[in-house]
Amino acid sequence: MYSDLNEFNRKPEPFSRYTTDMLWTDPWIAQQMLKVHLDESTDLASRRSQTIDDIVGWFDRKIGLSGKNVCDLGCGPGLYARRMATRGARVIGVDFSAVSLDYARSEAAAHNLDIEYRKADYLIDDLPDEQDVISLIWCDFCTLPPEKRRTLLERVKGMLHPGGTFVFDVSTTQQFEKRREIMTYGRRPMGDFWSPDDHFGFQTTFLYDQDKIALDRYLIVAPERRFEIFNWMQYFDLEMISSEVREAGLVVEEVLDVMTGDPWTPEAGELAVVSRV
Repeated sequence: MYSDLNEFNRKPEPFSRYTTDMLWTDPWIAQQMLKVHLDESTDLASRRSQTIDDIVGWFDRKIGLSGKNVCDLGCGPGLYARRMATRGARVIGVDFSAVSLDYARSEAAAHNLDIEYRKADYLIDDLPDEQDVISLIWCDFCTLPPEKRRTLLERVKGMLHPGGTFVFDVSTTQQFEKRREIMTYGRRPMGDFWSPDDHFGFQTTFLYDQDKIALDRYLIVAPERRFEIFNWMQYFDLEMISSEVREAGLVVEEVLDVMTGDPWTPEAGELAVVSRV
């Protein structure tokens, strides 16, 4: 037990283990993630409905959605895709969570929306080309290690028409400064989220000040199972994110407050990057 906990509390190298897919592909946890996505009382997994309405609203004002081919990467349960389709976009949603896509398809059918949903990993699987707009929302970009971010940007560039738009959001270094290192332990610390069975949960948060990276590391111990989750988050300043976009051959057109579409200021929190081929 001592050796296990000592290892759990040892600070790993940044992005040395990558477990994001487990949150979305484990049959039990994926169902819980969907519930959190749809929970209007929290922004933990997705933003609230009114905020999503506002974001898609400024997408439409800034980019124009009607008649456009739009690919929503990491679409989850289709909260953004459905709203973009309502505004006249021809939408393809891509995600590797079967649970989330089942919900997204049922909602599209209920609203008589012709949205194509594809089960795929946007880092390795085939993706649609000839797109006018590509979106990646709720800081998915920040969870990726540098080499995967480069891969994603290269793939996005190949998907877009000349002049096409890639819009995505990132967490900022101002937000990183508010993070704190913590250690917690509890029995069923998040109720049934991690497991329907009795279990104990350990969490340690590590901060990497020089690289502006945070890691929330979880150890879940149940009678018949134990597993770890590594939730990484890269935080960016304007030069960091602009440099990564430019190196991929894209042009940063605007940097905006993701909530409003107004010009971004350090007080605004997450920033949205509007870039073009």
